Amino acid sequence: MKFNWIGSLPEEPKEFLLTVKNQFKLPLEEAFKLFYLTLRVKASSDSPIYKFLERTPTGIKFDEIGKREFLLTLSGYTLRELISQHIDLKLVKNLYLFLSKEIPSEFLKDVLPKHSILVSQDVLLEILTTKEKAYLPAFLKAKHILFTVKIEGACEDLLKITPFLPNFFFILDHPSTGLSLYTSFSISEFFLFSLKIERFKSIKDEVEKILERLKALFPECFGEI
Repeated sequence: MKFNWIGSLPEEPKEFLLTVKNQFKLPLEEAFKLFYLTLRVKASSDSPIYKFLERTPTGIKFDEIGKREFLLTLSGYTLRELISQHIDLKLVKNLYLFLSKEIPSEFLKDVLPKHSILVSQDVLLEILTTKEKAYLPAFLKAKHILFTVKIEGACEDLLKITPFLPNFFFILDHPSTGLSLYTSFSISEFFLFSLKIERFKSIKDEVEKILERLKALFPECFGEI
């Protein structure tokens, strides 16, 4: 296997779409698994938050950062699932109404609600950029800053590594390079992943190099892991 650092894909939605289409040639329905948004959520009561978390949505990172103030990080893929399956929730309604004005329509294609949605005054949302996330406390930075990797290898090898991947992934068969697996990690997730790969000796060196790169970029995070 070969482990390749891609790093942070463009956080601006239109630029992300152009990059995955033109540079990486990825199908959009899969590429959405690599696009992450972090939002600051402010709620006037606990109810919308509790009801959201009761559904135990997969693929989100959620932290309380103040009284009724939270950080929510989710992928474009998870956003689509929330809208298609949980649009009855106030938080999801506001996510849809807010982000439908911020991201291109391709992100929400085929999952648009079939009825009109009214905004809830109980929940306020704000997108955090990567620059803004750089000012978060180290333990939050380690959880909410994500990067992308590509793993090349035989089908059997790629399938063996999938149980160790913490986030959504997909596998493509490129005519020129063969099978490639794409996925994302937060800083803390990658550190834990690096402790579990002794059996995958072919990628150990590349994983250690990426870990050293992360330590150089975010040294403060490794005191929190």
